[in-house]
Amino acid sequence: MQSIRVKDGPDALLIERDENGVPRIWAPDWETGWWGLGYMHAIDRGTQMFFSRSVAAGRGAEEIGASDELLETDRFFRRWNLTEGIDEECGKVPAPLARQLDAYCDGVNKGLAANGRTWPVWATGYRPSPWDRPAVLLVGQLLSFGGLAVSQMENERLLLELIQEDRVDDERLRELFAPMLDGVDLAPLRTIRMARKLSDEALDLITDLPRLAGSNAWAVSPKKSATDFPLLASDPHLEMNRLPAIWYEASMQCGDDWVAGATLPGCPLFSVARTRKLAWGVTYLKGDTVDFFMEDCRPGGETGWQYRREETWHDFRRREERIEVKHGKPKDLIVFENDQGTLEADPDEPGIYLSMAWTGKAPGFWQSIATWMELPRTTTVDAARSVVRECPQPSLTFVFADREGSIGMQSCGRFPIRAPGDTGMVPTPAWDPARHWRGIDPASMNPGVTDPECGYVASANEAIDDPAGRLLCTQILPDYRKRRLDQTLSREKPFDIDAMKDLQYDVVSVQAQDLLPIFLEALPDGELKSRLEAWDCRYAPESREAALFQTLYRQVAVEIFGGDETGLGRRRVTALTSRVAFSQMVATAVDRTLLKRESSWWRDRDKGEMIRAAAERAAKEPEQTWGGVNYFQFVDRYFGGFSVAQLFGTRSPRYGMPGNFSTVFQGFVLLNSHRESTFAPSYHFVADLGTKEAWTNLPGGPSENLFSRLYKNDAERWLTGEYKRLAPFDDPCPLIWE
Repeated sequence: MQSIRVKDGPDALLIERDENGVPRIWAPDWETGWWGLGYMHAIDRGTQMFFSRSVAAGRGAEEIGASDELLETDRFFRRWNLTEGIDEECGKVPAPLARQLDAYCDGVNKGLAANGRTWPVWATGYRPSPWDRPAVLLVGQLLSFGGLAVSQMENERLLLELIQEDRVDDERLRELFAPMLDGVDLAPLRTIRMARKLSDEALDLITDLPRLAGSNAWAVSPKKSATDFPLLASDPHLEMNRLPAIWYEASMQCGDDWVAGATLPGCPLFSVARTRKLAWGVTYLKGDTVDFFMEDCRPGGETGWQYRREETWHDFRRREERIEVKHGKPKDLIVFENDQGTLEADPDEPGIYLSMAWTGKAPGFWQSIATWMELPRTTTVDAARSVVRECPQPSLTFVFADREGSIGMQSCGRFPIRAPGDTGMVPTPAWDPARHWRGIDPASMNPGVTDPECGYVASANEAIDDPAGRLLCTQILPDYRKRRLDQTLSREKPFDIDAMKDLQYDVVSVQAQDLLPIFLEALPDGELKSRLEAWDCRYAPESREAALFQTLYRQVAVEIFGGDETGLGRRRVTALTSRVAFSQMVATAVDRTLLKRESSWWRDRDKGEMIRAAAERAAKEPEQTWGGVNYFQFVDRYFGGFSVAQLFGTRSPRYGMPGNFSTVFQGFVLLNSHRESTFAPSYHFVADLGTKEAWTNLPGGPSENLFSRLYKNDAERWLTGEYKRLAPFDDPCPLIWE
């Protein structure tokens, strides 16, 4: 163990690192414990925290550097204005919680003073201002918006782009994305003047920010456990190849209570963790909390632009933003808003524009951080469900297990009450007041369950059926990972810790199990068919058949959905089904259609002939292993692109990524114009509620200092599937409190 010398901290506080560099914080109470966590966040991850705050506030070009992508990202976040209402929300925080928040922030600031300026901070000339309550709430808003709402926005924009594509046949489009386009008048949607899409560079920067985007989580009850206690596993999925890792592990003992797991630098919270009596994990519900509306706009009025409600014109509110640029001239941004939302584009001539509304702007979002801070003091599944059910954002599914033997699951989030018939996936006309939101559903409607008869609960970003009949998830979502979890967890053989670990690294594709019979039925006898018939549907890096199937799948999708004059276009389908611009929404729609016997997509063509034509092209492509196709490198988040930094090991060798978007180990890699973007397990966590420990690994380490031995000391475990023991509180606390 290594003791940490704490400067200017509470007297009754001890911090030490275990053999893996994970901090262990000993404190007499939660207020002191949160102070210690803030101190260690600043010591180990100060750059990550402060850079994230700058970008979320739209001040990256001013405080970090005058790059084009930072300026573009500043425009994006200034337009959506995540800082709006934060000061008022801070004033609503109850006094006991406010003291704990302030203690955390004081720990951050004392840690920053003790640590001095980090290399990235020094290199950019960044001058961080003190961490405070608004900073905590801003990072919370970033968690909800930067990854979750943005991904929903991007999918809705993609669908709108396909609708506006002149060549695509309406019948085919409606079938592909049914039921989202059922009864929708597509003609008005084709008149919308859309803003330029965010660049790859800006999207990459947003991807880098703290977020909860995907994930698996499951728990088994004592009747399915070999240990007679519940077991829980959780692995949040997000960008994992850029160091330092997003998550920061810690264990914290506060008086008689303790908690251990993954924390988020910048906030006093444990996202995936356990205590003596409770363990939890989270997945993104992919709930739709953001909608686009169509606004009919014209120049005029006192603010320069107007919008229509029925036949009456009203002035937009005009917000003027000045974006300071480091060593450069400021840039001005004018934003037009009304009570319905914010225009996503600067209007330049009369016409129909998109406006965006997000439930995260509603008052009361301070309650999100309160939920996370209360959770470690909760002891039972039912009590935990009651706590998280009220969490306003982000939209998540929590999975729980407690020492008393219960397991459970609970969703949370604020969902708009839409007009009858509106799905939220396509824009609706704002000039018709009957199509506006009608408020927000009460949190009591968020679905959940305790101790189901099957003996397990599992979540993997699938669309959750709401007993109330609400459409919580509007995207067409893949259920492959959830189905694989169900296949495995429904077995009769009891589970132990090793079985939970093995399932986290499972790379069997239910997508391939579904589609292979369709392809094999059409393929002629020969090497391609025989090899795929013998394939076990595992996306292991060394598998050549996995790469072969993926090539065939891409070619089939291109042939059927992009190959004629009324399809989506060969180039677009190639991009959307490959590493270039893969879309899970489009892939899921494609897969669902391929399983049909009859479809408008092959009404005038033979489906089998198209699959055979695709196979001929696939056979001509160079053969590779799956790891040769689906690979990644660890790079430094701040200096990975600088050749001089590569001399210090900030760009690793290539590693073959296991799995793909359809496997439990969701090893998903995109390759855009300038770097790899990954979507994979960013933390592995397994716990047995009959013990006082957890088993974990993550692709990185505690420190953001690329010269530290703790920079990526856990990455090898993540790569090989080995786990370390976390929070072994075997010994009494070395401090004695009176």
